[in-house]
Parts: sequence; structure tokens; C-alpha cells
Amino acid sequence: MPYDIASLVPLFCEGFLGTAPFEEGEVVFREAIPTERMDYSIGSLTYLDQYLDVVVSRKDEVTGQDYTNTVLAAGCYLGEVIRRNTERNYKWVNYQDYFPARPKLVSLFPEVLGTSAILANDQGQVTLPINKVIRYIEEGSENNTKFYAEGELKVCR
Repeated sequence: MPYDIASLVPLFCEGFLGTAPFEEGEVVFREAIPTERMDYSIGSLTYLDQYLDVVVSRKDEVTGQDYTNTVLAAGCYLGEVIRRNTERNYKWVNYQDYFPARPKLVSLFPEVLGTSAILANDQGQVTLPINKVIRYIEEGSENNTKFYAEGELKVCR
């Protein structure tokens, strides 16, 4: 049975900010996260991007559960920034609760770590913040999280 990531979003955010431990593993390079500046504002994503630059520069050291924790924690933080700052009524939804009811989307969005939980609303709008963090780590800073979130806000206006 898949994990209920959507219900764990607050814990992943706390794990990212260093206020809650993980059952197993950790968020890598925690010292590079300026937690005092992480206030769920769009501006705080500048610091998320700087942190992800550190992860990218040392990504060969990031494996296993630590990789999963880092991706989920940073992705949940990014998603919470978007959710709290957009006019869209986004809610966290697990893959298994969203995509199987939309078979045309399943081929576009396979069930992987990046789609394990998404932000969706009743109008059918979705965004994949966990996937954005994976893309940043794997592809680089052209996947800037601040730009991504600002795009979400502009679409709403």
C-alpha cells in the first residue's frame, strides 16, 4: 500500500525546517538551510533555491532514504508556499486518490516519487512541487522554485 504523503505534508515541512525528526534518514546538508528565513513566503524560495544548489553540487553524496527525505521535505515546503500564497484553493492529494480517476492523465503522470502527492483543486488545476524539486536536483537551477511559484501566482491573477 502506498504511503499517505498528503497527510504527512506538515511533518515533512517540519522535517525540512529541522523541528521534527524523520523515522529513518535525514534531510541532507541541513546546515545549508537558513531556517530562520523559511517563513512560507514566496521570498523564502530564494533560500530554498540556494539550498538546492548545494544539494546539486553534492548530489552524488545524496542517496537512498536521505534522497527521498530531502525531495519530499523540500517539495512539501515548496508546495506549502504555493498553497498558502495562491488564490487557487489547492489541497494536497495523493497520487492514488487523484490520477486513477483521470485515466488520460495516468500516461502523462506515472506514479513515481515526484507525483506521490500533488496540489489539486476542484477546477482540475494541479501542480507538482515535489516533481519540481526532483527536476532541480537532477537537471539544475533552470528549475528554479521561486520562478515556478511566481508563475503559479501570476496564473491566478
